[in-house]
Amino acid sequence: MATYAGQAANRENGSTGVFSTFSNLSTNLDAHGGFPVGTTAETSVPRLGNGLLQLVDPDHLLRLRTFIKRVGLIKDQYLYQQDDRMGTIYFPESAVVSEFQILEDGRTIEVGVIGSEGGVGIQSAFNSCTAANCTQICVPGTALAIGRDVLEREVISSPSLQLILHSYINAQIKQLSQRVVCNTFHSVEQRFCTWLLTLRNRSGRERFRLTHEHVARVLGVHRPSVTCIAQTLRDKKLIDYGRARLVICDPVGLEKLACRCSADLYASEIVH
Repeated sequence: MATYAGQAANRENGSTGVFSTFSNLSTNLDAHGGFPVGTTAETSVPRLGNGLLQLVDPDHLLRLRTFIKRVGLIKDQYLYQQDDRMGTIYFPESAVVSEFQILEDGRTIEVGVIGSEGGVGIQSAFNSCTAANCTQICVPGTALAIGRDVLEREVISSPSLQLILHSYINAQIKQLSQRVVCNTFHSVEQRFCTWLLTLRNRSGRERFRLTHEHVARVLGVHRPSVTCIAQTLRDKKLIDYGRARLVICDPVGLEKLACRCSADLYASEIVH
């Protein structure tokens, strides 16, 4: 099993990553597949930095590119609120998306993290449906966006595309099952380390604009627990942090403290 350090290095060497600056085109939210307020869009997409789309047959992908727009997503921006209709499907490039549930006592807990390996809202390409979770940008960056109705038509006409997307949905179900086990049986410290490694893998970055409050919301715990664990990890020189800033200093050291889920979740990302 490859380590997270090696996986991030591959991303930085060009497998996925941050793209050049694009011309900005302000757009408004459209109930039939427009883009959220706050995004910027580029109509001509010269290169696709999403691993899931790279699995699509080249001829079919060439047709899809006509309908794809690259959008810039800002931190903490919502793509969908729970029970929203999903008019647009997103394939992250350098952005990282967090899916979370709101608990009865008002706390939140993250149920999924999606980066350039996957897509957001893909299930709606098979059946018009509402969002099961709140979906928010965790790491700002770019994504490739396509209208749900458009992708639904393409899925109907392409068995190979159906297979790719079905395989990815199955991988997501496996990740969700693993997350349930992790949240139930593993310590907060293990989950914190696993989450940091997952975030690093998804984004290819080691520096993040994060607060202890944000991490507490992700893990579904109270802020003092996160502060205590972060201090311990900093004393071990595994991470460093300051005001709304967190840096991963020793990913190999974090792997030693993380639960096995960190490896299992990565393995389930690979779609054949």
